[in-house]
Amino acid sequence: MSNNRDGIKEGILKGLKKILFTGTGTEEEPQTISPGSTNAAPAAPIDTVVVSEEHAGNNVKEMKLRTYQLLESINKPGVDFFEVWNASIEMGGANSSNIKAAFTSLKYADKTLTKEKLQETGEFYISSLKKILETETVKRQQEKDKLQVQKEQEKANLTKEIDELEKQLVEIQKKLTEKKTQNDGINQKYKTPVEAIEQKIINGREAVNSVINEMQQVVVIIQKDIN
Repeated sequence: MSNNRDGIKEGILKGLKKILFTGTGTEEEPQTISPGSTNAAPAAPIDTVVVSEEHAGNNVKEMKLRTYQLLESINKPGVDFFEVWNASIEMGGANSSNIKAAFTSLKYADKTLTKEKLQETGEFYISSLKKILETETVKRQQEKDKLQVQKEQEKANLTKEIDELEKQLVEIQKKLTEKKTQNDGINQKYKTPVEAIEQKIINGREAVNSVINEMQQVVVIIQKDIN
């Protein structure tokens, strides 16, 4: 009986995973668990739970698959809610008729399977997932808060650097304006002394040329009048 039960479990554990990969090209599209069904309660938190330290992105299907894998890892021995749920999915969907049929079939594999056991183990799996969800949510929130703190610290440091650079820029602009003013004033600064020197050159040339002319006249007189 044990081998028979293991065989049933091995076959039906594929059920929940199959709903992740239905679409174009598949022969059938098993129904997802109806939100209105009592036994479908795990479907709500499953959509958002994070069950791995190395979660790969925010793909809901990936997270659901990880959650199903987690459910398998905490699956209790024997046949219970998990196997009935899986079997109903294999039958086409977790609706009332399929759940009843799965329960009727599987209770022959495990005589301990009762309505009370289904309810008890169903609540156990739901509670387990909720605890994992709460734990992981707190963990992810802490990661988020840490990143927020790092972000604000980086922004604060960068803002401080920007403020400092802006102050330096203001100072540089101030100095640049001063230098431009000085540059504009250079012509005026040197205009008067340069003009004075130019005038001295002109005056000096005139004075020297005047004296030279006088001397040349004397030379001419000497050449002409002195024997």
